[in-house]
Amino acid sequence: MILPMASQKDRILVVDSDIEAAKRLAEETLQVAGYQVATAADGPVGLQEVEDFRPDLIVVSLTLGDFSGKDMLTALRTQGFEGFIIALVEREEEAVALQAFCLGATDYLAKPIREAEAISAIDRAMLNVHAERERDQLHGQLQQANHALEQRVRELTTLFGIDKAVTNLSDVDALFGQLVEAAMYVTNGELGWLLLADEAVTKLVLRAARNLPDKVMQKLRMPWHDGLAPLVMMSGEPLIISGQGLENFEISDFAGAAIVSPIKVRQRIVGALVTARESTRAFTERDQAMSSAVADYASVALVNLRLFQALEARARSLQKAYDDLAASEVVKTDFLQNMSHELRTPFSQAQWKLNEVISGGVGDLTKK
Repeated sequence: MILPMASQKDRILVVDSDIEAAKRLAEETLQVAGYQVATAADGPVGLQEVEDFRPDLIVVSLTLGDFSGKDMLTALRTQGFEGFIIALVEREEEAVALQAFCLGATDYLAKPIREAEAISAIDRAMLNVHAERERDQLHGQLQQANHALEQRVRELTTLFGIDKAVTNLSDVDALFGQLVEAAMYVTNGELGWLLLADEAVTKLVLRAARNLPDKVMQKLRMPWHDGLAPLVMMSGEPLIISGQGLENFEISDFAGAAIVSPIKVRQRIVGALVTARESTRAFTERDQAMSSAVADYASVALVNLRLFQALEARARSLQKAYDDLAASEVVKTDFLQNMSHELRTPFSQAQWKLNEVISGGVGDLTKK
């Protein structure tokens, strides 16, 4: 019979005080089948090999001298060994194997070992080892898939929140702060800041920042040069940088990795959004995509802000024109009222005289 092809990860430890029997099993059967094999002549050495060799399967004799095979099984269970164990018992003493099962063995072989029996038992054990290994791999893949799904949900939730926030322009500084926090959240960054070009001073102004050193936070709403943003504004392309690449920049004092995304308004680059990590663990292309998405929302916010400012200016202009017109109407009304008052007395006197004349109160009117 021939054992199935062994994986290079398949490791078997044989623990038997009968050194010759252990070597025969290891060299003539297991190594020929492609397994990695280690041997030990007693329990203490066997336990050390378990720690160093990390076997998937242990073949252990129950007769090891003072430190018996049962003692080793108990020690393995105490140490939390999760691999498979085949117990070796003397032929005609198979009943002893029941005790081994109670101590964690999954199968047994009778000594002297027959190759066919050994192959069959190890074959069964290795099928279980491979099944366990595959289950662990699938479990790991499932965890990764769940983590990725949670990340996507978190990203979408964050972007949806930003989409609603960019329409609220009542507090621009708070909005810029939310954009920085969102960029940090979706890229797993630890620090973040937003720089915008100020035409008045022809420099980049720090408009929002999170978790930066105090000496930098003091420059909030003031010009600040991080070294990276101008490069991105010239190239127009996002930048991922880490490790030695940051050593020549000022931010290397507090950041080991950074990702910079340009903020564009109508094809004109007006600023940069930066997230960073204290460690040199580099950002990924996925992080870059998410950072760019938040930078796009920053662009939308700036466009909305400029429209809002233009509407406010227009509203103020219309209000002034209305106020001026209302003021002119008041002046006109006052003038008419004054003229009416000034003319009322002479007209009254003239009317009184005319009435006297018509009633004859002033005598006959004759031609001279």
